Formats: sequence, C-alpha cells, structure tokens
Amino acid sequence: MTDPSTRNAYDEVPYTSLTYSQTHPDRLATVATLLGLDPPPVEHCRVLEIGCASGGNLFPMAYALPHAQFVGFDYSTRQIADGQAKLEKLGLPNIRLEHKNILDIGPDYGTFDYIVAHGIYSWVPPEVRDKVLAVCQQNLAPNGIAYVSYNTYPGWHMLGAVREMMIYHTRDLLDPLERVRQARAFLEFLVESIPAQEGVHGSLLSTYANFLKTETGRLSGKNTDSFLLHDELETFNDPVYFHQFAAHAGRHGLQYVAEAELMRVIDDKTSAQTGEALGHMARDLIDLEQYTDFIHNRTFRQSLLCHAGLAVSRSLKVERLLNLYVAARALPVSAEPDLNGPTIEEFRAFDGGVLKTDHPVSKAALRHLGEIWPRAIAFRELVPAAIARLAPEARPPADPKSLALEAEVLGVNLLRAYTYSRNLVELHSYPPPLVSGVSPRPQVSPIARFQLAEDNRITNLYHERVELEGIVWYLFRYLDGTRSAEDLVNVLLAGPVAQGVLKVEQDHQPVHQPAKIRQLLGEEVAASLRWLSRTALLMG
Repeated sequence: MTDPSTRNAYDEVPYTSLTYSQTHPDRLATVATLLGLDPPPVEHCRVLEIGCASGGNLFPMAYALPHAQFVGFDYSTRQIADGQAKLEKLGLPNIRLEHKNILDIGPDYGTFDYIVAHGIYSWVPPEVRDKVLAVCQQNLAPNGIAYVSYNTYPGWHMLGAVREMMIYHTRDLLDPLERVRQARAFLEFLVESIPAQEGVHGSLLSTYANFLKTETGRLSGKNTDSFLLHDELETFNDPVYFHQFAAHAGRHGLQYVAEAELMRVIDDKTSAQTGEALGHMARDLIDLEQYTDFIHNRTFRQSLLCHAGLAVSRSLKVERLLNLYVAARALPVSAEPDLNGPTIEEFRAFDGGVLKTDHPVSKAALRHLGEIWPRAIAFRELVPAAIARLAPEARPPADPKSLALEAEVLGVNLLRAYTYSRNLVELHSYPPPLVSGVSPRPQVSPIARFQLAEDNRITNLYHERVELEGIVWYLFRYLDGTRSAEDLVNVLLAGPVAQGVLKVEQDHQPVHQPAKIRQLLGEEVAASLRWLSRTALLMG
C-alpha cells in the first residue's frame, strides 16, 4: 500500500497503534440510536477494524466487552506479528489479528455489526479506497454502522501545498526515518525563513507547523516519526470534498449517518444570519454539511455510514434517551448551587464548555452526575434520582403527566449539552464497569497496566487516552486489586522511594524523616487514587 521507494515503510517504521475513543462501538451505537436507528447491542457485537496496525485500538475494547468479538487485519506483516505477540501475553480470547490484503476480503469473511476504518481511506491507492467502502457494504450487518475517517477539502488545499514541498525535499531518500528527519528540518527552515506575518505564504507555513504540533502533541518519542511518515509523507494522501465521499458511499449502497463527534451542523460560532443563509443554499443534508466545510475550512472527517434505505432521523428526540446511559464530568460553577429555585446555575466542563439552566430537575441531575462521575446511569434512573435530590416542596407532582414533562425538559437540556461538548454530558449505549470513588483494594484493567510498559499514555474504560506522570506512574503498576492504600504506600517505600527514583518533598524541599515520608506519601497515594477514579481508570 506504499510506494516502493519507502521500502515497505509500515514494516520498517510501524504505525503508532493507539486507541481512538471515537471508533468504539459504544460511540457508533450511541450516535445511531440518537438518530433513530436500531444498532446491534454493543455488549454482544462483532467488530472489524480495517488496518488495525498491531491491535492497540482493539485490545481495550475486547477487554471491556468480553462477550463481543473483535477481528482486525492489516497489510503490514510486522505490525500483525507484533500484535499477535502482545495478544498472546494478554490472553484475550475474543479477538484475532490477521495479516491480509484488503483486496482479498470477500463476503465470506463474515458479517460485522461495526466496521472501523481509521486513517485508511485517504492514504491508499484508488482501488484500495474503493475496496474500503465495498467491505463496509458487503460485510456490514443489516443494521450495522461503519466508521470511516478521511482528509477533506477545502482545508487540505492549504496543508497539501506544504506536504508537497516536504515530499520534494526528501524525494531521493530511501530510509524512512531519514526522510522524517529531513522533512521536519526543512519545515523548520521554511517557518524560520518566512515569518507568519509576511503574507499568506508565511501564514500558511505557520498554520501547517501548528497543525503538525497539535497532531503530534498526543504522541511521544518515536511515535511522532511514524505520524509524520505515514500521514504526511505517505505516497498517497488524497483528500476529498465531503460531497464526493458521500457520493462514493452511495455508489456502494451506503448512506451518510453523521459524524462520530455528533456536534451541531451549525455551531455557536456560526452567526444566525450565516446559518439562515446556509439553510437557503443547501438542497439537502449533504449540501448543508459541504457548505459548513467551506465555512470552517475543514481538514478531517470521521463519518458514520449505514446501509442505504434505513430511515435516519435528523431531529434528536428525547425518547431515544430511554435506551441510553448518561455520564457528566461538568461541575457547578457556584460552590452552593441553588437546585430548588429558579436561579440560573452554570455547569462547566474542563474544556470551558458551559450549560446554563434554571430547571430544578436538570440542575439536580447534573449535580448528581458530577458526584457519581465517572459512572454512567440509565436515563430512566436519572430522572427519579434527580427528583429525590430536590427539597420536598420543589419536587414536581408525582402524576405521570408531570413526570413526563420533567423528563422531557431534562432530556432536551442533556441533548443540548451533548451536541455542544461531550465534556459536558456523555451518552453511552452501555455502562462500563467503573466505580465512583476508591475501593478498599483499587484495581485498574490489566490492559492499562500492560500499556504502561510501552508508554505513559494508557486507555481508560471510556476508551480515552490518559497520560500518567509523577507518583501516579509508579503507583499504577501495583493496582491489581490485591493491595490496600496502606499496602501501596509500603510498596512505594520499599521500591522507588528506597531506590531514590521517587523523591518525597514538602514545599519543594526533600523530606528525610521516615514518619514524615510515610505521612506525605500516604496523602499523595490517596490523592492519586482519587484522580485515577475521576479519570475513569478504576474498575468495579
């Protein structure tokens, strides 16, 4: 799938095998449910990942969903071999990795409820690109959902120009890592030679450099080399306009559902006047999505597809929440929010997203969700839990009509928050086995402990990447469910503290008294365990 000049670069420099929360079948099922589809239950689904690298995206899924089945294939012999070696150590019985060429995949390969193709469509020759969608059609269950990511125009017109400069500069280099080194140095030279203030060209180079910095910021070490090589210097990197992708999917009997990030098509940054004008210009949903790409200069999409003919509803309805679970990490801005009265209270997420509401049941629900985070609760259970938190005089009448109205208002507020920012409110199709708080013998998944041996970025039970630093990094490997907090302090004292690699300080000064060291370490362990709970890493 690569040019001969790169000497099978995927084997020489394996692609970073990371987890992507937006590809999890829970995300796909949730979005599909909100749009009126009836996707297969996640707990017992079958998942196929096209271009799975060494399986890093599938391992945490397979552990969290032991009754589901996972299959991944990749064209790189080395990456599949690496993945199979890891799989043997992990002992997961519900996953298999195979070395295959996608062109050899036929209907007899099996039917899957969810198909994931992340980072493939734009980076392969035309016949392979076509086959990606063919597999998404021929191997997808009747009510299944496929995920396909790809680079898009118009944003990539700008980025593509700089990519072509780097490719030209490294045109005679055969060694993949040397190509990366020279490309990075050349880009730095261009940015230094043409400041951003000096016209469109300088601004273009600066924008591209910032783009790469953002993309590689989530990686570390040699992983940044694989990203630059396989995403930016790959022989094939062919963006498309969204309408072209939608038409291509249509030729394969597939229809566009939504983006994996189910945000509003017209967001808060788009003026009402612009939104109204787009509504008049657009003849259908595809038109509207394309025009918004023009407005926002979009560079990347993560689109969900289903079989043509299924009825997709574009209006979000509260009754669809009845089959979903809700979680929220947003916290009240006020130290003592007024839950019972008509006061408008603000609930803020860590990314700055804010939900304002004066609805008592909604305020009580958000307060409840914030306190039980990271645990998710069924929407059906959230309504009575929120009402129970209100003062008796503030509770709505107990008749069915009044309760239905309260659920309707709460549901509208939750949907509004969800489509604004997933960091305000999360919706899920099943509840991961998480705990609120810290259990007497805290435990993290063996997958996460296994990942820690290779990187300090591990996967939580919401399939998100979390970076471990400081004492948490030392503590994490011992969280296997067999040790109390006191045991963990003793392990750290006998290990990294005694070895001098973990130093205990107070006010930036080293502490030498044994009793004080134990006290401070105990406080740090307790704080670290609370943090791990809040980051959805501690299991029930």
